[in-house]
Amino acid sequence: MLRRLYRFSAPGLVAAAFSACALAAAARSPLPTPLASADVDAIATLLRLEDRREFDSAIFTRLAAAPSPRLRRHAALAAGRIRNPAGRSLLLTLLADSDSSVAATAAFALGQLADTTTLAALASRLGLATNPETVVAEAAAATGKLGTTGARDALAHLLRTAPPIERPRLAVGEALLAIPRTPRGDLAPVLRWAEAADPELRWRAAYALARRPDPAATPTLLRLARDADARVRSFAVRGLTAPLADSSVVGVAPAAAALHRAAVDPDRAVRVNAIRSLATHPDAESIALLAQQTGSPDAWMSVTAAEWLGRLGTRAAAAVPALERAAGPDRPIALRSAAMLALVSASPARAAELAANIAREPGWRAPAAAARALGAMPLPETEFLSLARDPDPRVAAAALESALAATGDPPTALRPVLIDGLASSDVRVRAAALAGLTKLAELATLPRLLDAYARAQSDTLNDAALAAVDAIGAVQRRSGSGSAAFLARFPRSPDPLIRSRVVRELGSAEGTSWGAPTPIETGRSAADYRALAARWVVPGTAGRLPRARIVTDSGTVEIELFASDAPLTVDNFLRLARSGYFSHQQWPRVVANFVVQGGDPRGDTSGGPGYAIRDEINRHRYTRGSLGMALSGPDTGGSQWFITHSPQPHLDGGYTVFGRVVSGMEVAERIAVGDRIQEVQVLP
Repeated sequence: MLRRLYRFSAPGLVAAAFSACALAAAARSPLPTPLASADVDAIATLLRLEDRREFDSAIFTRLAAAPSPRLRRHAALAAGRIRNPAGRSLLLTLLADSDSSVAATAAFALGQLADTTTLAALASRLGLATNPETVVAEAAAATGKLGTTGARDALAHLLRTAPPIERPRLAVGEALLAIPRTPRGDLAPVLRWAEAADPELRWRAAYALARRPDPAATPTLLRLARDADARVRSFAVRGLTAPLADSSVVGVAPAAAALHRAAVDPDRAVRVNAIRSLATHPDAESIALLAQQTGSPDAWMSVTAAEWLGRLGTRAAAAVPALERAAGPDRPIALRSAAMLALVSASPARAAELAANIAREPGWRAPAAAARALGAMPLPETEFLSLARDPDPRVAAAALESALAATGDPPTALRPVLIDGLASSDVRVRAAALAGLTKLAELATLPRLLDAYARAQSDTLNDAALAAVDAIGAVQRRSGSGSAAFLARFPRSPDPLIRSRVVRELGSAEGTSWGAPTPIETGRSAADYRALAARWVVPGTAGRLPRARIVTDSGTVEIELFASDAPLTVDNFLRLARSGYFSHQQWPRVVANFVVQGGDPRGDTSGGPGYAIRDEINRHRYTRGSLGMALSGPDTGGSQWFITHSPQPHLDGGYTVFGRVVSGMEVAERIAVGDRIQEVQVLP
């Protein structure tokens, strides 16, 4: 399954530790005495319900009233993770709990439900004069996740009325990160904090202004681009795009001049963000600067410049010679791939010529890069058709996926290649072919689609099975046929993701052998959950968190794992590491100033262990060096994980944070696509 997490439109944040650390620490309360055996059993029961995605009202009601704040807090967290609407009333009750750690966790969990009817309750907890600051902070983050105009008004009120003193820094910081999730509105509440003496608040204000673009913010962003704090500058320059500057009182020229200065900033994150924004300024000087950066020895700079030149199309014609050099055989594969894709729009003929030559190089990464470039060109092309049928499935899948992204709907010109793809022995090739047939949604293909699902039952990965269900669902919606034939032919899948997809695409399966998609059969016993609770959850911060060492070609990265906050995820990671699963894998994905991603045995971001684990979203924030699970949708984690180069608040609440880098972050920032993980060592 393709595991991707997506960059925020203004990437490269550098979040302060005060928000993440304070909120994460507040998620736990001191444990003066050991929990009773019955309490350990209760936490184990909650782990089991989380893992099964099962909301048992009787159990939750009992634990929400438990004398122990710790049990009430765990009940709130579990209800948020399960995301059953039935948990709303329980969480609203716990939001008023006298223990601030319980109330804060209930606010966090309500954000995971994203139920807009809870706005009034959350807004009532945004008063700094009457609520603990950790509760206000979590209520602010949860309010932002509601994404409504009312949510914005509530956050704006907090930002307007909070006193400019040290105490509300945590709450104001979370409100600034949350307000961009809501519709655009009056900038004044955010602009107020752009003047704060504290850089921790100024960078958050810059983040908010860049994340929800408004021409009226451009003068402030232009000023913040000269801020003494690099974090503030990095966000400010990301918001200085040409369309916004042109619509503002500032104008394009001053914004472009600020970006040219930022492109040589001492801070790497500022330079990367400046390059991204410069690509919206198609003047000759800016294009020349981007072309120059494609030759930078720093991969963050060269790859980013090539990627963003590709967005300029033929306006980047002057950069074609630089892109040709960047695609040369002596350059890193990530740069060559980005340069070829940029040439597809800047000089298609030259891109086709280069890609045809690169397609003949040994290995699979270079041909796959060529396949992506050729697939983005008008079809059919002889070279593309050859790569779409390449014996290496990573090349064939890259060709099909790229062509489908570039081809209009429906992709009729690809029909023969898509039909051929169903015969592939590789799950990703079949999944890509089925994605194309989903766009076609032709009744005539229904027998092939049903057969494709049948064949997918022997796969270790579920990509093709899920794609087949999508395709059958598309036929059902267009022609009214498909659902009955599928449910009559196939027995209930043991895979919860497939069961959920069947309900989504083919309608309710109640009354058939499929039944409801949950609860999930996890294969764990009550004793398994108790062992996890006793080993990781109950000790909490009182116990030593497990550590591991990622030994790479570039050096060693040591990580600490948040076993008490994500016990199932950490247990999965440790088991894979001890088995040698990660040894000798290549890093498949690096995005400058965003993430480095590993854990894929295929090396193309689409591999996995053959099973999925449930998300364990928690109150840890994505700061620099956070360890998170890569997903292709809720509860689709397996073996792929990522390390953030810089904090990424837009990932909070969507991806499980299960650890952090404690040493070797400079190594993580040197890793390039294709570098190897020698091994992951579990430390004693």
